[in-house]
Amino acid sequence: MQSTYRDKIDHAFVLNESDLRNAWRKLETYGRSVTAIVQFSDKVEREVETIEDLIGFENSKKRSILSIELKSRPDDRNSITSIEFDSSKYRTITVNATGDDELVTRISGEFSEFICGLKPWYSSISRLDVFWLVYVPVALALMITDMMHASNSEGVALTFKQSATAIAILALIGTALYFSHKLLNKWKNYLFPIASFAIGQGVKRYETQDKFRFTVVIGFIVSIAASIFLGLFS
Repeated sequence: MQSTYRDKIDHAFVLNESDLRNAWRKLETYGRSVTAIVQFSDKVEREVETIEDLIGFENSKKRSILSIELKSRPDDRNSITSIEFDSSKYRTITVNATGDDELVTRISGEFSEFICGLKPWYSSISRLDVFWLVYVPVALALMITDMMHASNSEGVALTFKQSATAIAILALIGTALYFSHKLLNKWKNYLFPIASFAIGQGVKRYETQDKFRFTVVIGFIVSIAASIFLGLFS
């Protein structure tokens, strides 16, 4: 009996040399030949047929890896298994398997466990939209300020100078919010990337980011603890 298995994952992942070798070995047990298609940031797509060629890529910042697709195809052309690791925020890992029902069931179980092991602790943060951290607090603050503002007098029309000043202030606030959103989003994507290919030069980049992550998280915890302490004993 023929079966098909498809799974699309959207959580963050960290893929290192050991993980790639593990995935390659799994695919070799499913089929005779395994190939890898690698897409780089220089818009070049390269195909390799050995794991050594795959982990041998430099993965420099200028030509960083954006996606890796591993394919296994046995002699039976009706069967195929593939797993793709992508830096897209909409679909990070995709698994496809077609073939004998027993084999497909085995693949679904083994790769489900394998993919769970790639998920980093900061996965939820990497998917957080900083929009909620920038615009929502400002909107709530404006609403609270408006509700707290008591005025029994009837509305008075603003002068031209007052109107121009109000528009300028709103424009400055909007501009500040826009650049704050861009800056925070860039900072978040650097510290908590949704896809980390920790091979070649990517290993050093990941280790550097990990040190920054540790500093940020520890600093956040200390600041929260200090705020609670001051609130309790002040």
